[in-house]
Amino acid sequence: MAGLFEVNQVAKREDLLDLLTRVDEKATPLMSMIKKGSTPRNTLLEWPVDTYADPSLGGVVDGTDVSIYENHAVDRALLRSHLQTFRRTAKVSRLAQEVSDVAGVTDEIAEAISKKGVELVRDMESTLLSDQEHQADDGAVPYLLRGLGVWLRDTANIGVQTTFQVPVAYRATVEGTATASLTETSIQTLLQTLWTNTGMRGDYKLFADATLRRRFTDFTRTIATAGYSSRDFNFDGASKKVTNTTTIFEGDFGVIEILADNFIGYSADGTTQEAGRGYLLDMDKLHLRLHKNPTVERFEDQGGGERFMIESRASLCVLNPLGMAQFSPAL
Repeated sequence: MAGLFEVNQVAKREDLLDLLTRVDEKATPLMSMIKKGSTPRNTLLEWPVDTYADPSLGGVVDGTDVSIYENHAVDRALLRSHLQTFRRTAKVSRLAQEVSDVAGVTDEIAEAISKKGVELVRDMESTLLSDQEHQADDGAVPYLLRGLGVWLRDTANIGVQTTFQVPVAYRATVEGTATASLTETSIQTLLQTLWTNTGMRGDYKLFADATLRRRFTDFTRTIATAGYSSRDFNFDGASKKVTNTTTIFEGDFGVIEILADNFIGYSADGTTQEAGRGYLLDMDKLHLRLHKNPTVERFEDQGGGERFMIESRASLCVLNPLGMAQFSPAL
């Protein structure tokens, strides 16, 4: 006997949940924390650095006239980088905006602006934390800023700085030990090196990828018995909760706050990320020089729908790399 079955029904309504869900909530801590410097007035940004001479021991023979004069500016140098433009674009047709009823979206233009704005900030975060070297616009290639992966190089790895190399006296320190082999002693030694360079007991922020972040939590202390190691931590047995994380590392020569960052360590072309990458930063010595905050600019609708872009222009100024370091097992 014929009848109606669900598989043969016509005009069934689609059960589409009116909710758009994204689980991608990667933060941009460097963009949130970095100081905003003065507004650039040129596409080439320059700033001076200087240092004190080494101590001089000895004395002066009584009655000796002055015959030699010192140049107090002999160690003065300029650091340089370029201003880069960041841009994201979108277009929404008239039917897409005015007619379509899309689940979880009440306004496609507003949704596009919001999403592209987040992507632009992520572009900037990734660039600042990358191995991108700066370059000048020649009509065929754009201005690029220098990322921290290039700024924070020691003499052994300085070759990647193709133009405007940081002078020897102001170069950063590179910790190239494999991440799995890093120990608390390694970190203490690194902090001691930075203290020797600057004389300052640093208050550092370590922007680290997940691999390096985990290593700080996984540090172990080896006791006397050969082949045996133990790790001690305290917890409240009544709370039914064990906390196993390291957010602050305090050593003899400085304090490190560890911050995980998803956007760190991209190669110069942006195709790969290095595992174990991290930057030990003195945030007082970093400026983001913004010529233009992320801004939405709309273009004339010529019949095809709304067109717009979100654009920003910025450069990264590392005021003096000497007191900072890079973790990079690949170097």
